[in-house]
Amino acid sequence: MDELNKLVEISRYYGRNPAYVIAGGGNTSFKNERELYVKASGISLADITPAGFVKMSREKLNEMEQASFPEDPVEREQAVKLALGKAVISPENLRPSVETSLHNLIDYPYIVHTHPTIVNAVMCAQDARQVVEERFGGGALYMEYTDPGYILFKKLEGLVREYEGQHGRAPQVIFLQNHGVFVGGANIEEIRAIYQSMERKIREGKALELPAGEREERSSDVVREVARFMKERNLMVRSYRDPLIDHFSSGRKLFKQISRPFSPDIIVYCKSKYLFLEHAAGKERIHQQLNEFERSFSYLPKVIVEEKGGLIIVEESETAIQTVLEVFHDLMKISYLSQQFGGPHFMTEEQIAFIDSWEVENYRRSVARRSGT
Repeated sequence: MDELNKLVEISRYYGRNPAYVIAGGGNTSFKNERELYVKASGISLADITPAGFVKMSREKLNEMEQASFPEDPVEREQAVKLALGKAVISPENLRPSVETSLHNLIDYPYIVHTHPTIVNAVMCAQDARQVVEERFGGGALYMEYTDPGYILFKKLEGLVREYEGQHGRAPQVIFLQNHGVFVGGANIEEIRAIYQSMERKIREGKALELPAGEREERSSDVVREVARFMKERNLMVRSYRDPLIDHFSSGRKLFKQISRPFSPDIIVYCKSKYLFLEHAAGKERIHQQLNEFERSFSYLPKVIVEEKGGLIIVEESETAIQTVLEVFHDLMKISYLSQQFGGPHFMTEEQIAFIDSWEVENYRRSVARRSGT
């Protein structure tokens, strides 16, 4: 099927570029009148093959749009999951992306949903809506952050139908606050052209350059003490620095600009709480803060910022360390660039709690862990 091969091509094109997709983030799809092929949950776009897409019945997906689901969030989640499972044609061992209904909703054959750093510098900024309206006008749809899943789908469905009524066509660009962007097109060439145009509009008149310099692995007395503490818990520790890390580790005031997650993906890979260790903290202080962190949040920190030192990553394997490093480093980039658009806009505690407890994201964590991403 040529369309599926094209879908693999565009998926890998963006999936292999960390400026658009990191780890297992993002999803893509192709649809005709009868069927929709969508990325399976937990599968990385970077190396996806035709076998990484779930073939869905659009008839059954359309029935879901008209169905009534329970008001209770837990019961609703289970009912939606079952309905989505009934729409699967093949393969039965893969779980379709939680955003499948959004892909079915947007009336273009190809959909590419990513979390670009340059886009999220706006989507995770205080002036997000204003920037979209000024720079895109009626050429894009903007939606404020909404908990993912069925509620997000129903809210976006209403906005898309309203947009279609005003413009006579479906929106090709949909910006989601604290999340990313959906782009729809008739073919993959159109998708690429839209992304390029979108980035030019965001960059226009803005200084969107990051501090230049190579990243290097480092050590210190603090790093070695954290490593000894974590080794007893079978966890690995690595520490890194570069000009961007130096910027945010210079003091507690700047740490606050990276102290909470911007988007669900950050929570999936880095959790939602991060630890700041004072410059030259001694053994007792380090142990005290690590133990207090674990008592407060029921897990040990994956991300530790050492004041005037570097970024310390704690994980189960080298592969997992690299994933957390790349995801959190992207959070730093977003925060730094968001200053051009009014400053950082974090997820709220309620929004964070929803993602922390959401079964779908727990499933995605488990799949990513098994696949090494």
